[in-house]
Amino acid sequence: MRRRTVLAALTGAIFAGCGGGGGAESSPVAGAGTASGAGPATASSSGGASAAGAAPPSAPAADRAPIALWGDSHVTGFARDPNAPGIAVKLRDLAPGREVFDGGVEGETSTQIANRQVLDTAHDDWVAVFWYGGNNQTQPDTIKADLARSIASLAPGNTRFVVVSVTNQAGEARGSANHQRILELNADLAAQYPLNFLDVRSHLVALRNPGRPQDVADAADDVIPSLRADGVHLNHAGAQAAASALLAFIASKGW
Repeated sequence: MRRRTVLAALTGAIFAGCGGGGGAESSPVAGAGTASGAGPATASSSGGASAAGAAPPSAPAADRAPIALWGDSHVTGFARDPNAPGIAVKLRDLAPGREVFDGGVEGETSTQIANRQVLDTAHDDWVAVFWYGGNNQTQPDTIKADLARSIASLAPGNTRFVVVSVTNQAGEARGSANHQRILELNADLAAQYPLNFLDVRSHLVALRNPGRPQDVADAADDVIPSLRADGVHLNHAGAQAAASALLAFIASKGW
């Protein structure tokens, strides 16, 4: 039997991160509206028994809805480098009241991830986060089809999902063919899932340190700056920034 989460009513603060990146990606959070505050609100609960008997259990706070993360090393980390932890561990630190499922496997393509995810029924009614395409970023049609399969496999009525933008690697700088493909793919995803798309790529690019010459050069190339452990993976600061953006987006939805 699937666990069902009864969410409390919540007015969430709408997350809008830094802009950046250029191209078709103009807002870190497509469809999220304008910023109106900081993190999630906490639903109140009432406890004790009344004269007529025990009060019904209150709904769990919205900030405790469980989250299932699906992806590659951006989710689970890069095992050969302790400086590339992935966002799952950071999300657990940021949201200790939530259960977080790490469905990441490093090195997998979007098809391999989706093949695992569609067979999973234990988490299909959780908040689902899909960060696909890190290992087949130049196959936009495949990535879009795999995301569609995964979204269709969620429990009936579950529209609580996040499609995270594909990030370009250090060698996929502005002006390269791969850079353009990734921008076009993310623009397509934002258009297809306007209320569920999180543009982490542009958000991370915008977090450059103007006092670091390499960051300035990376920003000019429209690649993630000193938030990388290498040319591909996020370091601790990058994973923290991505996890924070993700949690703010989820909270803004009241999930």
